[in-house]
Amino acid sequence: MAQEVGVRSIPQLKQFGRDLGVLSEQLSSAYHAANRKMQTVCEGWNDQVNMKFMQEFQKDEKQIDEIAAHMKEFSAFINKSCEILEMYQSTRL
Repeated sequence: MAQEVGVRSIPQLKQFGRDLGVLSEQLSSAYHAANRKMQTVCEGWNDQVNMKFMQEFQKDEKQIDEIAAHMKEFSAFINKSCEILEMYQSTRL
């Protein structure tokens, strides 16, 4: 099955799945940290430009969270697929 689905290296695919999961967490964490810092900075900056920036930033944060969630789901899918491929390989040996 591994050859039939075009997977050359299950370990490389597994590593990519793990890396994608880590990237998902890092992306979300970094953006939330930036949001907290922005809130602190913006306490002393109260004009229309700031309000618009904050609204756009928070809208972007929702999109970042969605992207991070998709990456996490794909990471889980890759990991599950690798488990199936490894089971298949072990039964063929």
